[in-house]
Amino acid sequence: MSDNYGSEKYECLNNMVIILVDPSHYGNIGSASRAMKTMGLSKLRIVSSNGSIITDEALALSKGAADVLKSAEVFSTLDEALADVTFVAGTSARHRSIELPLYQPREAVEKIRPHLMNGMKCAIMFGRERTGLTNEELQRCDIHINIDANPEYSSLNLAMSVQVLSYELRQACLRSATQEPSADFDEGLRKPKHSDLEQFYSFIEKNLCDCGFLKKNHNGSVMGQIRRVYAKADMSAHELRIIYGTLASMLKHRKDGGE
Repeated sequence: MSDNYGSEKYECLNNMVIILVDPSHYGNIGSASRAMKTMGLSKLRIVSSNGSIITDEALALSKGAADVLKSAEVFSTLDEALADVTFVAGTSARHRSIELPLYQPREAVEKIRPHLMNGMKCAIMFGRERTGLTNEELQRCDIHINIDANPEYSSLNLAMSVQVLSYELRQACLRSATQEPSADFDEGLRKPKHSDLEQFYSFIEKNLCDCGFLKKNHNGSVMGQIRRVYAKADMSAHELRIIYGTLASMLKHRKDGGE
């Protein structure tokens, strides 16, 4: 399968992943595949514990995009699906209590575009048809996206939402078609992989439990606040390594008997 469907100007879309979290209707996966392919996207990931996503309904609704559907990767957890991703945007139908930047689709894509253009893997996550993404899942994101719709009838289904964001991604690549990735690209923009961030948060949580700051069976609210603090810092991969190394060195010094 040709990843960008024959046009070099849309090569940046090869770095873009669409993630559907726990879709309840497999036919919607087929429809989302079709929405993606019409805009030149091909990398689809599904978070589901229900086994095969290739159903007759999904194939029928994918129309000519069965190649996107059949090549979709299925993961049992969101963290596995995000492991190699460096920039994550999560869609939200309503305002949440999580203090992360909230953008309309075009604004959000402009935040994603520099990462795509410089070869970093990015993802947009879409939640369950009825309830969307949970707060815990949205905490995995760098930014949130809200599609402004008629407040009296804001009935966007999953495939429609994928179509809107896929269109904006394609237009962003078109706007960048005459631009080469900057030779002096600011490495401060290069984000850590999701797997590295999760390892860092696990390290913090373990040590906060060990020292008694957190209870072993804590409810996660404090860790959620800690995640938000670091999310606001918008750390680069280099900055994360510095902070991680600093904390690890202090702990080692303390365990070795340092004052």
